[in-house]
Amino acid sequence: MGDTGKNTTTKTIHTLTLHASRRRFLAWIGAGLTALAIPRPLWSVENPGSAYSETIAVLTKLYHGEVESHRRYKAYEKQALKEGHSNIAHLFAATADSEAIHAKRFNEILTKLGAPPETGSASHFKVGSTKENLKYATDVELAEIDTHYPEYLARIRNEKHSKAIKYITYSWKAEQQHRELISDIRSGTGFFFGMLAERFRTTKVRYFVCQNCGSTLTAMPKEKCPVCTFPISWYKEIPLPTL
Repeated sequence: MGDTGKNTTTKTIHTLTLHASRRRFLAWIGAGLTALAIPRPLWSVENPGSAYSETIAVLTKLYHGEVESHRRYKAYEKQALKEGHSNIAHLFAATADSEAIHAKRFNEILTKLGAPPETGSASHFKVGSTKENLKYATDVELAEIDTHYPEYLARIRNEKHSKAIKYITYSWKAEQQHRELISDIRSGTGFFFGMLAERFRTTKVRYFVCQNCGSTLTAMPKEKCPVCTFPISWYKEIPLPTL
């Protein structure tokens, strides 16, 4: 083989080597970009507590808030029953069940992150008359929907824990449903409360709560949960409470 042939062969090998190196480099870059775009599964994180510190902080706060809300609504339920407002007690019972589901889901995520929340803390809330309890419940729901939940989601967005983001969003949507249900009697917390309470006493309402996300409805959805899209078999009807 002459010098020209040898040079041609050498150039060809060199070119193929460069192409192979370039492909490996581009593949490496692509893998790196993919890793940045897709949240890492929990098992691949060496220290979940460090990687998801903000998510853990938010979930812990939400968990305790939901436990407190559950206890508060159960206390409101008992007070409404004492005053003879069984249908309003029914609304409080359904809301309490929804809040308990939120607390359960947040607890599950925190446990998988190696940061299970403390339980059994004392509750600090006031139980007034049913009229007062309705007004306070509406004020709390308004604050949670319009202020707290958007702030929480913004705080954890960069850590990209998909399940935490998903279930906090579910909780937020369920709280919006609570506001709609409670707002039906918001206007009656003033002068006309007696007339409105009487209407609630004589009008039967059914409540259904999704046991996955806490969605709270007065009628069963046709096919799936409008919040989490789980099958309607996940819904449970909340019975009318009694003393």
